[in-house]
Amino acid sequence: MPVDNAPPIQRVRAILLTENQEVVFIKRIKPNKPQPYWVAPGGGVESIDDNLEDALYRELYEELGANIDILEHGFVLEHTKADKVLEEHFFICWLQDYDLSKRHGPEFDDPSRGRYIPDFVPLSASAIRELNIITEQLQKWLLNNLVYLRQF
Repeated sequence: MPVDNAPPIQRVRAILLTENQEVVFIKRIKPNKPQPYWVAPGGGVESIDDNLEDALYRELYEELGANIDILEHGFVLEHTKADKVLEEHFFICWLQDYDLSKRHGPEFDDPSRGRYIPDFVPLSASAIRELNIITEQLQKWLLNNLVYLRQF
């Protein structure tokens, strides 16, 4: 049960588009989960971040060694996970470049957390439907906005 009146935990996520009409996900493989799942790259807002956009730049550099352009704010998803109230801000972004050798952070230092595999997925309904995307709301938003996302 969520703590009453606790402020939501802010997170940032990228709907990260490429020049090849793809969207970048992180394929998560956990030792205790039988099936992989896909998440939008991003993570928590930290005290060192001046704003949501700074948090997103930092998170994508940590996870992918990526340099990005933030194009616009996509949507906000408020939900509860593990008794925590989350407020996830999804931004539509453009991938400029990336270097996986620059990835760093606790998730890469602890093998018990599983694997974080970048996955470049075609920006098509069939490809997006095939994935076990966390959260369901993200998958629905992507499917409902494919035409719009292809214009970037």
